[in-house]
Amino acid sequence: MPEGTGLRYQEDDSASPKTAWANGMMAARQGVYQTALLWLERAVRLAPHDPRIALDLARTRIALKTPAQLRRAVADLNALAALHENIQIELALLTTHQLLGDGASAAAALAKLLQRHCVPDDAGFAEVASLITTAAGGPGWCGWLPSGMLQISTMPGLKLTFLLDGALINLKPRGGHFSAPPTGILSILAGGKELAGSPLDLGYLQRVEGIVSVVDGTLIGWAYLPAAESAKPDLTLHDAAGAKLPISFGAAMAPDEAAPFARRFSFAVTAAKVKPLVPPLRITSTDDADIMGSPLDPVLFKAVQPIQMGSKISGIRVLPPRRSLAVVIPVYRDVAVTKACLTALQATLPADAEVIVVDDATPEPALAAWLDEMAQNEAITLIRHTKNLGFPAAVNAGFKAADGRDVLLLNSDTLVPTGAIEGLTEAVYQAADIACATPFSNDATILNYPRRDGANAMPSLAEAVALQRDAARANGNAICDIPTGVGFCMLIRHDALAATGDMQVALFAQGYGEENDWCIRARTAGYRHVAALGAYVAHHGSVSFKAAGRALNTRNARTLNRLYPGYEALIDAHIKSDPLAPARYRLDASRFTRNRGKTHEAVLLISHNHGGGVARIIASEMQNIRASGKRPLLLVPGAPDDLNTTPFPWDAELTDDAPGDYPNLRFKYPAAREALLELLRAEAVTQVIFHHGLGHHPGVREIAADLGVPQDIVLHDYASFCPRVTLMNRPAAGMPLRYCGEPNVNACVSCVKMAGDETFENLGPVALIERSQREFARARRIIAPSADAANRISRHFPGVRPTVTPWENDTIRVNLKPPGRGRRRIVVIGGIGPAKGFDLLIDCARDAVERKLELEYVVAGASADDNALLETGRIFVTGAYAEGEATTLIQSVQADLAFLPSVWPETWCFALSEAWHAGLYTIAFDLGAQAARLKASMRGAVLPLGLPVQRINDILSAWQPNLRNSNAI
Repeated sequence: MPEGTGLRYQEDDSASPKTAWANGMMAARQGVYQTALLWLERAVRLAPHDPRIALDLARTRIALKTPAQLRRAVADLNALAALHENIQIELALLTTHQLLGDGASAAAALAKLLQRHCVPDDAGFAEVASLITTAAGGPGWCGWLPSGMLQISTMPGLKLTFLLDGALINLKPRGGHFSAPPTGILSILAGGKELAGSPLDLGYLQRVEGIVSVVDGTLIGWAYLPAAESAKPDLTLHDAAGAKLPISFGAAMAPDEAAPFARRFSFAVTAAKVKPLVPPLRITSTDDADIMGSPLDPVLFKAVQPIQMGSKISGIRVLPPRRSLAVVIPVYRDVAVTKACLTALQATLPADAEVIVVDDATPEPALAAWLDEMAQNEAITLIRHTKNLGFPAAVNAGFKAADGRDVLLLNSDTLVPTGAIEGLTEAVYQAADIACATPFSNDATILNYPRRDGANAMPSLAEAVALQRDAARANGNAICDIPTGVGFCMLIRHDALAATGDMQVALFAQGYGEENDWCIRARTAGYRHVAALGAYVAHHGSVSFKAAGRALNTRNARTLNRLYPGYEALIDAHIKSDPLAPARYRLDASRFTRNRGKTHEAVLLISHNHGGGVARIIASEMQNIRASGKRPLLLVPGAPDDLNTTPFPWDAELTDDAPGDYPNLRFKYPAAREALLELLRAEAVTQVIFHHGLGHHPGVREIAADLGVPQDIVLHDYASFCPRVTLMNRPAAGMPLRYCGEPNVNACVSCVKMAGDETFENLGPVALIERSQREFARARRIIAPSADAANRISRHFPGVRPTVTPWENDTIRVNLKPPGRGRRRIVVIGGIGPAKGFDLLIDCARDAVERKLELEYVVAGASADDNALLETGRIFVTGAYAEGEATTLIQSVQADLAFLPSVWPETWCFALSEAWHAGLYTIAFDLGAQAARLKASMRGAVLPLGLPVQRINDILSAWQPNLRNSNAI
């Protein structure tokens, strides 16, 4: 952090989130909470998915105790609580509500904490809890202790009443507490009113989360009590002959990404102890519930013979007759989601189909009761397990009940639209050797749609119905071979099920990978698996898998690859070859057409995909186009993961004003030119607005001419005549970039040879200028955001007179705060790279250190090299900010003055606008639109370009606005 904060920060790898986190916590321990806030906000921006940093940031906001920071802490903590069960999050929420004076929310937070966690081992907690319940007008509170006792605190003189699962019971005090029943829903009332924390789900509070694996005959794993983080679970190892062995735990494990808050305890049972036991083995908690990975058979793990994944085995030759359908749905939790699944299914079932629901000992009474009602109404056939056996065992129970029929294996968190079952059925009966068919889904691994990476929102039933229609219209009954089915929704043909057999419970326990194993075994029996390209089923995904579930996934994935060497390579090869790409493209095109709605014309915008100010303008322009009754379309180049493996030009991606919603509408020019033009003609594009061609194939620049429609050109930089884009060159090799001064074309040629071409096209200055001249001549309008930019274009292209259309209204009044005297903090805004003054900023910081100036800098945003800036000791970097966050972020750093060290003539400069919105006077160089706007507005000052850094720092240290002429220095 900059000097003057009292914080000594760690020097090594200064730019990492780990270091920012450490620096923030160091500042918090020293009581320098404002500095801690800056570091921890930076850490969260660098590692937005680490909940531990987010919790420490929330605690720092709480320590600051300002209403604004407390409200932000509530929002942060609620977001964390939605994803993680951790008592520290709940305690922080309770504290925050108290500090805000929100008694009702504090009481609600207390009740939630007591229902989800044991009573905290904190001497002050009981007093705080009593104060909260008294203030809320409640009779008291109750909670569970890891010792199996109940802690109860009530107003004096109130009679206690205990109800277990609705029945009155008698509990007597012992040592100041009450003995808790072993399980059930316990309601506790005092004076006829329910205590805070009641009802207590005793089974939930005592639940164990854990995992067991077999490694060379030894059982290894971990377990913990989510509701009692400091207590060790009580686990027992059982064998099939009745032998029992208590599990001994080692030290607590360090948190990791899978379990960021859990205090897990490791265990190991040696091969020597395991060998005499009779498999299958089980590791259970006190309620006889298996932990993840149990039951298991170490002998089976050791004895199984690996099967090499190689050439295709000879397929089945005779297509069997069709049979009726049994839909098998294992159910465990979430009554609302299960209801939605079965309700949607009932509307689309074939007349002769049977729905077989396997209740795998649900812990939710409401779900069990609803399933009973459905069974009584003969809507389903219900199979109920008395204890939870896991997904594979529940599937096998359903297979048995199916009794030789085709089986639609379906997760209970799916939505099956009308038409999907028919599509799947047609798929499995298209050839004799097809074992199963799987549809597209928002969450289906290799069958994800629209995004392959699975970052797809769960659609509503209405949306799923529309997607099913799109899939059927786009792909009909087409199929495509896939290496494995996906277990959320697999239609399995009866003969393949008979030939392959059940899921292997002893290998895959509660699940994950069992359907892949089944598919591989079917493959060895001569079958193959297909994607039903005309079918779509929505899927919530494995939201119930917590730390132990993820660990089981990892364990079972290792098992799959040990059983079937080459399986992982087979999946990787499928993903790389992507045979489903044409089907996803057709489906995207169908949705794209459907989403046209009632618009009869469209406007196409063409741009790059680098975000920034260009993206802001395009978003605004698309809103205006939509408001005019036309459909806005956007064509951008796909962002390559690696420039070396994906050379220029990049595929063009087409979307509308739901950016990124059609990730498969990709067009590789020139081969896909006609396909793109066909889509655009169908949309009745009447105008093209060309914002930027960076990353695009040159053929994209001809789309307006190909369509025969007018084109407007919008200027954002100088790529029309400068291959370096921003008019920057290096005076000599190794020197920092600077404004080139716009020399003649011969100098431009030399510059590009030395510094390179930033457009990727390598046209050279002469050819670039000639092409731009032709494009300008054909354009209906040429738009520049500032007179400075328009004049530069006119100088290089005689006869071209751009229309000046400012992006913002600088005449709107803003309230600016004069900079303070004494030590100053200077904010630099945006993504700071060479053109934005990165090298100059480092020089300024070094000069400030050398001359011991009372001056420090904060980059509100990111930079080309955060580490280099931080290591100066005078520059702090917040990390990149989201669109719309800039003003709040700039204000939060409490700067005295804004400095825009940009050394190229910007065409507008949104960073300047953000500085003004944040209430800061601004200093910039006398160059480009930034200087012109400062001079016109008198909201800061301009410096001569090339001014020595010593003079720049002197001005930044002392400058004050002159209200008569604020450009004076």
